Amino acid sequence: MRKYFSIFTILAAMAAPVQAQDNGFVPERHIAISRDVDFPGADIRSLFDTTLEACQRACLSDSSCVAFTYNTRSNSCFPKSAVGGRESYVGALSAIVTPTSDAVIGQASARAAELDFLQPRDLKAAFDFASGLSRRHYVNDWTAPDLVQGGRNAQAAENFENARRFYGSALTFLDSADLWVDYAAMSLKMAEAQNSNKRSLRNDALSASVNAYLRGANPQTRASALLTMAEALEELGRGRTSLPALRLAEANAPRDDVLRALDRAIGLFGFRVSSHNVNVRGPEPQMCADFSQDLVPAGVDYGAFVRLPESGMSVNHNDTQVCVTGLTHGERYRVTFRAGLPSARGEVTDKDVEITFYVPDRPQQLRFAGRSYVLPKLGDAALPITSVNVAEADLRLRRVSDRNILRALQEGYFGEQLSEWRENQFANDVAEEVWEGTAVLQNTLNRDVTTRLPMGDVIGDLPAGIYTLTAAIPGTDPYEFPPATQWFVISDLGLSSVAGNDGLHVFVRSLATAEASADVQVSLLSRGNRVLAETATDADGYARFDPGLLRGRGGAAPAMIVAQQGEEDLVFLSLTDPGFDLSDRGVEGRAPAGPVDVFVSTDRGAYRAGETVFATALARDAQVRALSDVPLTAVLNRPDGVEYSRHFSDGAKAGGHVFALPIGGTAPRGRWTLSLFTDPDAPSVTTANFLVEDFLPERIDFDITLPDGALRPGDTVLAGLEARYLFGAPAGGLPVEGEVALRATRSMPDWPGFVFGRHDEDSYVEVNYLGGEVETNAAGFASLPVELPRMAEGTKPVEAILALRVSEGSGRPVERKITRPLASEGLLLGLKPQFEDVVKQGTEAGFDLIALGPDGAATEAQVQWTLNRVHTRYQWYQLDGNWNWEPFTRREKLATGAAVMTDGRLSLSLPVDWGEHELVVEQTGGGKAAVSQTFYAGWYAPADTSKTPDTLELSLDKPAYLPGEVAKLRVVPRFAGTALVQVMADRLIAMQTVELTQGENVVDVPVTDDWGAGAYVTATLLRPADVDADRNPHRALGLAYATVDPGPAKLTAEFVAPNEAAPRAPLEVALRVNGIQPGETAYATIAAVDVGILNLTGFQSPDLHDHYFGQRRLGVEMRDIYGRLIDGLNGAMGQVRSGGDAGASAGLQAPPPTEELVAYFSGPVTVGADGLARAQFDLPSFNGTVRVMAVAWSPTGVGQAQADILVRDPVVVTASLPRFLAPGDESRLLLEIVHATGPAGRVGLGVVGNGLLLDTTAVPSGLTLDPLGKAVLSIPVTATHVGNQTIDVALTTPDGKQLTKTLKLPVQVNDPEVTRTSRFALAAGQSFTFDANVFAGLMPGTGQATVSVGPLARFDTAGLLQALDRYPYGCTEQITSRALPLLYLNSVAEAMQLASRDQTEERINQAIAEVLTNQSASGAFGLWRPSNGDMWLDAYVTDFLGRARSQGFDVPQNAYRAALDNLRNQVNYAPDFDIGGEDIAYALMVLAREGAAAIGDLRYYADVKADGLATPLAQAQLGAALAAYGDQTRADAMFARAAAEVGGRQSWTEGPLWRVDYGTDRRDAAAVLALAAEAGSNVIDAEAFAQVINGGNARRSTQENAWTLLAAHALIDRAPTSGITMNGNQVDGPMVRVLEDQAMSPLAIANGSDRQTTLTLTTYGVPSEPVPAGGNGYRLTRSYYSLDGELVDPSQVTQGTRLVVVLHVTPFERSEARLMVNDPLPAGFEIDNPNLLRAGDVRSLDWLEAVSDIENAEFRQDRFLAAVDRFGAEPFRLAYIVRATTPGSFRHPAASVEDMYRPDYRAWTDAGRVTVSQ
Repeated sequence: MRKYFSIFTILAAMAAPVQAQDNGFVPERHIAISRDVDFPGADIRSLFDTTLEACQRACLSDSSCVAFTYNTRSNSCFPKSAVGGRESYVGALSAIVTPTSDAVIGQASARAAELDFLQPRDLKAAFDFASGLSRRHYVNDWTAPDLVQGGRNAQAAENFENARRFYGSALTFLDSADLWVDYAAMSLKMAEAQNSNKRSLRNDALSASVNAYLRGANPQTRASALLTMAEALEELGRGRTSLPALRLAEANAPRDDVLRALDRAIGLFGFRVSSHNVNVRGPEPQMCADFSQDLVPAGVDYGAFVRLPESGMSVNHNDTQVCVTGLTHGERYRVTFRAGLPSARGEVTDKDVEITFYVPDRPQQLRFAGRSYVLPKLGDAALPITSVNVAEADLRLRRVSDRNILRALQEGYFGEQLSEWRENQFANDVAEEVWEGTAVLQNTLNRDVTTRLPMGDVIGDLPAGIYTLTAAIPGTDPYEFPPATQWFVISDLGLSSVAGNDGLHVFVRSLATAEASADVQVSLLSRGNRVLAETATDADGYARFDPGLLRGRGGAAPAMIVAQQGEEDLVFLSLTDPGFDLSDRGVEGRAPAGPVDVFVSTDRGAYRAGETVFATALARDAQVRALSDVPLTAVLNRPDGVEYSRHFSDGAKAGGHVFALPIGGTAPRGRWTLSLFTDPDAPSVTTANFLVEDFLPERIDFDITLPDGALRPGDTVLAGLEARYLFGAPAGGLPVEGEVALRATRSMPDWPGFVFGRHDEDSYVEVNYLGGEVETNAAGFASLPVELPRMAEGTKPVEAILALRVSEGSGRPVERKITRPLASEGLLLGLKPQFEDVVKQGTEAGFDLIALGPDGAATEAQVQWTLNRVHTRYQWYQLDGNWNWEPFTRREKLATGAAVMTDGRLSLSLPVDWGEHELVVEQTGGGKAAVSQTFYAGWYAPADTSKTPDTLELSLDKPAYLPGEVAKLRVVPRFAGTALVQVMADRLIAMQTVELTQGENVVDVPVTDDWGAGAYVTATLLRPADVDADRNPHRALGLAYATVDPGPAKLTAEFVAPNEAAPRAPLEVALRVNGIQPGETAYATIAAVDVGILNLTGFQSPDLHDHYFGQRRLGVEMRDIYGRLIDGLNGAMGQVRSGGDAGASAGLQAPPPTEELVAYFSGPVTVGADGLARAQFDLPSFNGTVRVMAVAWSPTGVGQAQADILVRDPVVVTASLPRFLAPGDESRLLLEIVHATGPAGRVGLGVVGNGLLLDTTAVPSGLTLDPLGKAVLSIPVTATHVGNQTIDVALTTPDGKQLTKTLKLPVQVNDPEVTRTSRFALAAGQSFTFDANVFAGLMPGTGQATVSVGPLARFDTAGLLQALDRYPYGCTEQITSRALPLLYLNSVAEAMQLASRDQTEERINQAIAEVLTNQSASGAFGLWRPSNGDMWLDAYVTDFLGRARSQGFDVPQNAYRAALDNLRNQVNYAPDFDIGGEDIAYALMVLAREGAAAIGDLRYYADVKADGLATPLAQAQLGAALAAYGDQTRADAMFARAAAEVGGRQSWTEGPLWRVDYGTDRRDAAAVLALAAEAGSNVIDAEAFAQVINGGNARRSTQENAWTLLAAHALIDRAPTSGITMNGNQVDGPMVRVLEDQAMSPLAIANGSDRQTTLTLTTYGVPSEPVPAGGNGYRLTRSYYSLDGELVDPSQVTQGTRLVVVLHVTPFERSEARLMVNDPLPAGFEIDNPNLLRAGDVRSLDWLEAVSDIENAEFRQDRFLAAVDRFGAEPFRLAYIVRATTPGSFRHPAASVEDMYRPDYRAWTDAGRVTVSQ
């Protein structure tokens, strides 16, 4: 299956390097190979069409294999259990297995840890080299001593190549460290002598020396290995790495040769200064020395290691650099770096290094600041320009015409610093030059100087418009010193806009006076540069565009507002830039609703497979009025994103819709999504999520308490909890466990958009596990000390997550968690970028900064900021023939500065150029707070966030209002000005203009019905420009939310129901709904659900009042040009500015639960004239709390209600059983009997098992209970027969009332099934009787068999149909394969009782619907969801749809036509091929059947490309296409080619390769036969093909099964077979029967005809004797670990123990496979499902690391399932957490892994038994 998403970080792989054996560093066994030798006999198994490497892996992965023979002639492998003799056989390779010594294995991990200077790839390469050495060097008839002596002789003769061969062969026998050293040395000698292959030999030497060290038993040998290793590393260009190797050699044996090599290496490669650079680009010059290794990140004062020539200079460091600042331009310096300066690796410099350098002047620079473009028309307009060491500038002024304004934005010109080539394009195509000249600039050497360029006289009488001024440094190369560009308009029009559902509102006021600008022409332009509409402002400076103009798409979408006042003034405002970010002003809540506001709620948050999800949806308008004429479509999506079902509702009752959404019993587990649509082609209007899991309801509840006050790392606090049973009694005597995790985070909920702390600081989780002997007391209370872990000092906020679990009597945990932020020791610094992702190069990057004190409030701080450019280079290396790389970074300081954050806030605008940048802000004055963030500047950048106005202080006098009241808006501006007060929601509701004075002002704002449930009141204060005071125009904005009483739209509802109810009786509830308007009818849906189910997901009762009347986010977008004003008055550009104005599935049936779930739904129910809606629910034998929840609505109002009802018997019996048992399992029934109410005393008890063995001696006839007393009974239970068995519990209360409870206990066998097929001839007159021996060797209750006679038996039609029906998984291909044969063999399926005729038709219709849900808009099909790119799959599905149409099934015409069009289009533009064409041939066949293929194409491929078609199936499909067009000659020729190709592929033992057509050779043969028969071709020998297809016993894939069934259909003689009887009766219909082992009676089949017939029997079942671990193509092991990573024996564990299960899959060879891993549980274990329990999340285990390539995973009550796509030969590991919950002795089934499309490639573990003790 194609990869569709990566999920489940709760799956894990071991962090150690992934190797074939568990020790990870040396092979546990090795082999010695002899050529032309055979070991006869003692075969464990036979493997065909394989490789020597795969044969070796297969043997080494099997502990019983001591040797093997590999036949190179037939590529066959024969693992051996013994070596009985040796025989000569040319072409055979035979190997003897030798175990590696325990001493070597025991020391390998410790030795590997000492080689920490090597890369993990080096250790892996050494392991692989040792594993493959025997395939390089054979031993033949030599003995080990002879081989060693041969090596010595050859070495003495300086024949290094032969010496290496001898040593290599000897190593396969001896595997000794000294021989590995010799092998490495000979490899290096060969590298010296050869001109080619040097690198490969040196890599061999490195691997050999590593293997020598890992095996070295004494220090001298290890030192020799390290010497050779160092030499190999140096020769490979890794001289630095040789140094720690030699230091380790010195530690092992300080010999003279070691010391000499070490001294030499220190001189060459030791930690040292490698280079230096002088950076003078920024305002502060610095010299940085680059070192050869990383420096210590913190804790080292590097200034102590630098001798500076004068005071005032300072030292800082980062990564590999030590930098000196405080330098002066034009000066020469001498700086000394002292010996002893340390690196992060622990090395130090060995000598002083003196660096002499000169600090030149800064390079010349010119720049305009930011992307501001509006220059206020105030006196003499001037543009500020910043220069460095430039006295004059060449200026060029260009004007963009009105019609090109939008083009300039869309083509990326606007706001961009134009490069030379870009400027030429711009000048030629977009703008015209209107002036050029020069400017004399202020100039102070090496300083940033801002000069105002007066432009008033230059522009003079030029028309209004957009201008660009480019400034270039005279006499410089424009490519080296690109000119600076300033875009601007000179305008007095202060333009702002508000876009909402009611249209676009435009406001124009004078920048000079803030007065309204009337009669300004306002145009709305589209993305296509078309004028959508024009209007003029009124006397208030206001204009409006209709909402329909805002709904255009593509080129018709609105893009810009242009405001123009005659020929004198023009300004524009982009609508494609984001609106203001007002999240810091109190804008919060749900997203604003559109014209249709849909509420949806399911009846709960967790379901079991096989249940029905009930969803209530209401469609309302903005006034909460019902939209009864709006239909809704509900789409249910599985966890993998695949659409599961679609439901349509047009029968709304007062706008209310109720959906019943069935979930099949085989549905995948995980998080499902329900999406509702008013238009299926538009985005969803709302969604809801729920879980499908194999849960059991919780029986207890508890809350966690922590003390008030600040918490800090290292504190010990007392956590408390109070546990109670959901039926009301305290939950005493229950064990408590848990953990507390401290996690560093970069976000804080109160500061959205800000990041805190350094980005490159490690983020990790510190965990302390809690528990021990803690239990709840008799009152259900427990307290336990919680020691908060200590964390390394950092710069990020830290939060504590406390999770506690209380185990019920069943052993199953109930978990609750609480999260608390921890108080910081000092300041926290945060920053928020004012852009999205990328900054435009040559512009400024804006940031908002915040400083928070320990109390979380903004506080004053002194900071220093640094802007760096990050340079990354890559070191490439080669491993196993593949090139990889490692990054190395260097930072170049661009700018730095210091500031005081007086109110805890600061904004920065920093000029950037192309590349990766980093902003670092650090606290000064002794503090350690810091924040940093990386970002990119480039030629493409999204629109930056519109610059948010400064904050204006305002508030309302009341939190809520009634329509008709007057709200008092208090506004406190810091300056006087004109304010625009607006009321907004998703539209502009009201507005007024007021004049405000400095200080407090109160504005009356009338509240009207248009405010709805609430609205935002905003005030935008405008301050005009003041030229005399050098003050630009300014604005500030404040905002407050006002709640409005919804009046009659808010229905009040309450339940009229008892506080307590009895089990096993009807529960009658009534819902009283108040507020229904006269003449209206109200409706309600009512759900009654066990609180224990609701608590699993924290499900909250539906809250319509919050949905429709709660605060919502502001639904309008606000923009203006004030944030784009060029400050042309004071020239203070680039300075630090304060305030806010600086740019802001597996198909296995689910076992039933032990007891009936309490989850009922009723509705819609009509509210009667008495105001009541009534419902009745029949309660089972249930004790707990039922929550009744209601959604109520009328045409004009909505409401909800909730109530909890205690349901319990006077004496409560709580029963606990395993989730399931296997036959032979022994466990216990735990009965907890609690007196709850009524008389106490003696109670009678009876327990009866049905299909189970109970130890009746453990069941007393009665017992005595005190008031509120409790008794606990443990009754042994033994499982015998497969099936859903039951236990009846009856209790008689002291007052004679009998209480009954029926418990369900599935007894099932989860071991992997085996399949056996027998086919034989039944001669005329002969009979055969089937009896129970059919199921011999299978576990009772697991056996099932299919018997077919006659033509159906030849292909085992019944068995194949049964196999497809039993296949548990389902992507698009598998859905199609299961349905395709049913088109023709429905009578067979009916005879087998797989499905009735109606059910068969329903299955086919369902398959059609399911595959069409995965059809994309182009007509193509995706494997899991709509997508493109798999043409063969497209053709396969379209073939099925076409065949279904021809059989009379309804396939939507448009969908089928789109599928055909997709195939036709792909054929038309398909590339040519030499070998391939599988997809083209299939597409042509499907098109030809519809008369839609071009006959010329068919003949071209037949005549020219026939030999290039890669598979026989492709050739046959082309033949079928030609036959469809009547060209039988060419058709027969293609079928003949296909037949010949099939004849050469009859081994059916293909390697595990990934075929794009999902096929195998067997599938191709079956398909060729089917297509030839369908096409009427006689060139194929059908009988011979049938024998070929039926050959072999390998398991078959869905493709093989489906096409074999099509072949059977095409060849079966449909005339009824006469003379065949079953038990003496003539058979009507297909000759097939299905036999069950539990209901088996003899079946006699007699052939009363005059001719021989075929009989086929296929049996399925689980072997009664476990199959030993094994596999073909894979090895699978299952290991158990403690939470600390210690290996654990799972056969004996204590109840409550938690274990980590690790599944290790090892391919025997390189494979390409779609794998399914299935790990059934022993009944005493349960998975800690991470979807329900935090305890199941393995990310907290530091010895596991996440896996990212898992297709799907499910945590079921009886197994773990994972789908994995794998490429290559690398092993992989999966992990999950289990808990021992139930005492007893349990069967431990084998785990398995299987290639879904080559199911014969599979592996399985041993089965066993597990005992869980109390």
